[in-house]
Amino acid sequence: MQKHRTAALVLTIVGALLCALAIGGIVAYRFYLLRPWLFHPLLFGITGGVALALAIVLGIRKPLLRWLGASVCVLAAGTVAFAGWFATAFQPDLTEQSRQQSADGTLELVVYTGTAFVAPDPVWELRVLNRDGLLAQQFDLGCVNADSQSLNAIGWSDQRTIRAVLSSGIVDIAVDGDGRPDRTVDGGC
Repeated sequence: MQKHRTAALVLTIVGALLCALAIGGIVAYRFYLLRPWLFHPLLFGITGGVALALAIVLGIRKPLLRWLGASVCVLAAGTVAFAGWFATAFQPDLTEQSRQQSADGTLELVVYTGTAFVAPDPVWELRVLNRDGLLAQQFDLGCVNADSQSLNAIGWSDQRTIRAVLSSGIVDIAVDGDGRPDRTVDGGC
């Protein structure tokens, strides 16, 4: 019986850490250099839920509470799996189209292109990256859907201003030293 309790304790700690990593990866998503290691909410969430379910089965003596708790954990892990599948199934496949550094080299403008979900219209996602080592961040500048307008040109107009030339007009976006934009492009996405 002591082995079961020790295993239940270890599984509880491992399950709680994995669930915390699942949430932490979502919270730390904008740190794009850490994303390959931290952003695995499906893997961490499902494994953590199953570990917690096993901990409940091994650690709780009363049969009703044991199976009720395990069922709740397995149901939560299944919900995380379905939500993750649903979120990624309808996400556009983006490829990097261009990358431009700011004049001082501390920021980088990145344009991704893909297709819209419902119709095969081109979609451009605009992002700015800062270069702060391991904690480098990514900020969204907006999105342009060719169904409503087109992205004709984009680039740095000066050290801290990005100019997007759309079919509906010109949008100037000022960014601070960290890359946070003062506004975003609303291009029909």
